[in-house]
Amino acid sequence: MFRIRRLYLTALLAVCCTTLGFSAEKDKKEEQKLTKMSTLYKAASTAIKNASGQDAARKNLIAALPRTDIKDKDRAEIYYTAARLYESENSVENKKAYLQQQYDTANFFNTLLNMYDQLLLCDSVDALPNAQNHVRLKYNKKTTALRQRHLSNILMGGRFFLHKGNYATAYGFLDNYYTFATNRRDTTLSKIAYQAALCGYLANNPARTLKYIDKAIEAADAKTKPILQEYKVKTYLQQKNDSAWLRELHTGVNLYPDYDYFFVNLVDYFDSHHMTEEGFLLADSLLKVTTTDKPIYWYTKSKMKLLENNYEGCIEYADSTIKRDSAFVNAYYNKGIALLNLAVIHLEGACTDITDPQCAQDRAIILNYHQQALPCMLKVKELQPNDIDRWGSPLYRIYLFLNMGKEFDEIDQLLKQHAAEQAQKAEATKN
Repeated sequence: MFRIRRLYLTALLAVCCTTLGFSAEKDKKEEQKLTKMSTLYKAASTAIKNASGQDAARKNLIAALPRTDIKDKDRAEIYYTAARLYESENSVENKKAYLQQQYDTANFFNTLLNMYDQLLLCDSVDALPNAQNHVRLKYNKKTTALRQRHLSNILMGGRFFLHKGNYATAYGFLDNYYTFATNRRDTTLSKIAYQAALCGYLANNPARTLKYIDKAIEAADAKTKPILQEYKVKTYLQQKNDSAWLRELHTGVNLYPDYDYFFVNLVDYFDSHHMTEEGFLLADSLLKVTTTDKPIYWYTKSKMKLLENNYEGCIEYADSTIKRDSAFVNAYYNKGIALLNLAVIHLEGACTDITDPQCAQDRAIILNYHQQALPCMLKVKELQPNDIDRWGSPLYRIYLFLNMGKEFDEIDQLLKQHAAEQAQKAEATKN
């Protein structure tokens, strides 16, 4: 029995060895079937010479990249040859244009951008160290010369796609032009940086925007600088980079105090974080340095005082705001709310003994607060007639306290109707 088992194992091993040997020979034959690189390069040269078949020749070259017999120097040569094939395709479209034949403008430019992509890959492989950890650049002069031959058309491509509103594609051209322009004193570079930053922003690509935004701001005129700074702030907001967003808001306020975007957003931040002193001081500082006496700065001081429950201060700065802008609705609202809060505070400490003369005095004071608040809230209603949630409840309180029966009945009916409509909308949304 033991002898039979030995014979069986021996036979099994023989079969396995035969199978492995067959597999190895098969792999060797498959390796031999691989097209020689010299054949692929020859096909590429023929395609370039004949100005046809470039796409197939390039695809065959690129397909050879994963092969195990391909070394780094071969990969660099593949990328460089692929770039030349794209250049050849470009020359075909260029010849059509020269002969005034119909040609594909987008393809004319895109072949150049693709060529630049292949040249970048060639450079990256060419810069890899060899076995001795030395870098020997073989293709640098070739790739540089090839790029420079077409640099002006790369710029034209950027402008072409920018005009078409294809910002993502336009950026690739502009970025390459800016990167590979050898004359750093080129006066167009500042404009290119601006256009590249704009393309990044309009294409919703924060990394591209931030790459060029500082260069764009530096070169922009006084009118454009704050707009670009706003783009920078919004880009950091899109990235959810809170520290950079806040830093650039401060930069915007300091450098462009007359441009309200930075101030308004900083105040909103101070408001949401209950940083009332910072908000007040910011508004106060801008009143000292800006060329115009803006109502929004006075309103901000009023708002910060309201947040601090300093109602007298709130009213003072609300009046200062209204003095400068009689239609500043939020100032009227702040003042009205401050007066009603003062009425509540006084009511809580008011005399309750109707026989005491102080009781009448306290009631007169509370009545006066409501009477002063009434025109404020009526102005809010006038300026924002559809915002019932804002002025409805305050007017209800005022009419009730002042015993204005007709007006109270109207506001009471209006609030009930509004509440029913809101409930109806909520139910419809739920369903």
